[in-house]
Amino acid sequence: MKTNRRKLFKVAGVAAGGLLLARDQAYGLGKSIPISTDDAKGWSVDALLGKDSGMKVKTLETFTKNQLSIVRVTTDSGAEGFGQIAPFDADISATILHRKIAPHVLGKDPYALAMINETCIDRNLKFPWSFVCRALAGVDTALWDLRGKVEKKSVCELLGGTPRALPVYGSSMSRSITPEDEAKRLAALRDSHGFTAFKIRVGLEAGHNKDAWPGRTEQLVPTVRRAIGPNIMLLADANSCYTPDKAIEVGKMLEQNGVVHFEEPCPYWEYEWTAQVTAALKKLDVAGGEQDNDLAQWRRMIAMRAMDVAQPDVCYVGGLTRTLRVAQMAHRAGMKVVPHSANLSMVTVFSLHAMGAIPNAGRYVEYTIENNDWTNELFEPVLRVRDGKVSIPGEPGWGVTISKKWLESAERQISSV
Repeated sequence: MKTNRRKLFKVAGVAAGGLLLARDQAYGLGKSIPISTDDAKGWSVDALLGKDSGMKVKTLETFTKNQLSIVRVTTDSGAEGFGQIAPFDADISATILHRKIAPHVLGKDPYALAMINETCIDRNLKFPWSFVCRALAGVDTALWDLRGKVEKKSVCELLGGTPRALPVYGSSMSRSITPEDEAKRLAALRDSHGFTAFKIRVGLEAGHNKDAWPGRTEQLVPTVRRAIGPNIMLLADANSCYTPDKAIEVGKMLEQNGVVHFEEPCPYWEYEWTAQVTAALKKLDVAGGEQDNDLAQWRRMIAMRAMDVAQPDVCYVGGLTRTLRVAQMAHRAGMKVVPHSANLSMVTVFSLHAMGAIPNAGRYVEYTIENNDWTNELFEPVLRVRDGKVSIPGEPGWGVTISKKWLESAERQISSV
């Protein structure tokens, strides 16, 4: 196993007040609010986030290979948990974790999730968002795993849910596939795995109203609809392609073909543009938010009804704790949540546990139909689609075991007290 230079961090103490609350004022927005809502039966996690475990975080390790970095947290009692940094450029995020996150986690109670999250964000105000949140996600998800293993409960059960099989939609990631070939493979997956919903890619990623090639979207949608039949739910993802007028034009075509979900129609940072599309399209749900990791922006997006369905990514937004905060905001607004989980790394495991517990979960969990070689042999048991559903792993923590062989082949870094 490769081991980088050992790093030693001395951590200043952080006041423990407000552990039961997710503080809006930590983000400069004033009034404190609880993570859970009074009307969210079975989803009260305030006490969970504030309980004192009597343990302290002793080491933080990252294991980085290809597009992934796995995090292991170990306490002074020997308890451990595994999580994952956001995929892609994970080596950068791992460096950020050891330099910018670890000093605010080492020596802290591993159950103090609210305080740890707030401190890591507050103390990195000069380095906001993307890589800080990607790194924080690795620590936060490892701490949830640790908690579940200590208490012999799955994360879903910790949140008040019950592990079970959840419906998934088969998510295509391809814009290079022809409409005819896409239609054939989706119909085949419907028959072999029982999928009852699929998502296809329209337009071009950040495409300025362009298509992957001229006319592809207008040919793709009806071709796929004919192949899968009228009873299969069809979703479409534009990945920030369109201006509002073009998005509405495409959206009308999607409605005519029975598409029920139109994801990220406009550049994701143009919230007002997306809100225009949402207001104009009445026969389908506009969805978005996978890229957003600023809770203040999430609050504004939800307040303006920029979308119908909120899609936080557990790894991009900064972990499960911050995902729950987004889910709470959406719940208060009467909005469904379907987390973004576009690959078969640990992010799909995280999404399954969350969707098994939150009261405003959408109908389906995202499950990619692409073969991500870089996620192979990462953990056991492997997620399987049976009759269009995937089971939430029911063992303690995330319910999966990271491959020892995978860890030994990865680049290891460690921070400790």
